[in-house]
Amino acid sequence: MGAAEKLDLSGKDWLTVEEAAHYCGVSNGQFRKNALSYGLKPRRFMGKQLYEKAALYAAIEGAEEWQRFDSTGVAQRPTSTGRKAVSAFAGPLGNLTPVRRREFVPRKKPS
Repeated sequence: MGAAEKLDLSGKDWLTVEEAAHYCGVSNGQFRKNALSYGLKPRRFMGKQLYEKAALYAAIEGAEEWQRFDSTGVAQRPTSTGRKAVSAFAGPLGNLTPVRRREFVPRKKPS
């Protein structure tokens, strides 16, 4: 299937490798490489590897939550409201938080 072609997964309970990777939001190679480590076992049917859509959902649901890190690389704890603290990701590209270049000055109202 071409990269530009849209996959329609609605109404399907069993997905091919390509469809399963698309459903999980990863590349085919990434899916093939990591599927077994997430407990995803394909079924062989008419020469195809098929993955159960419900098992894919359960694997995603059971995966660890994404955590944000502060500039020292320490994971942020949730705030008292239950939402995680917002901070920049200290990755290989450094601080990617948008920074205002100059102070905001409102426009003068026309008189």
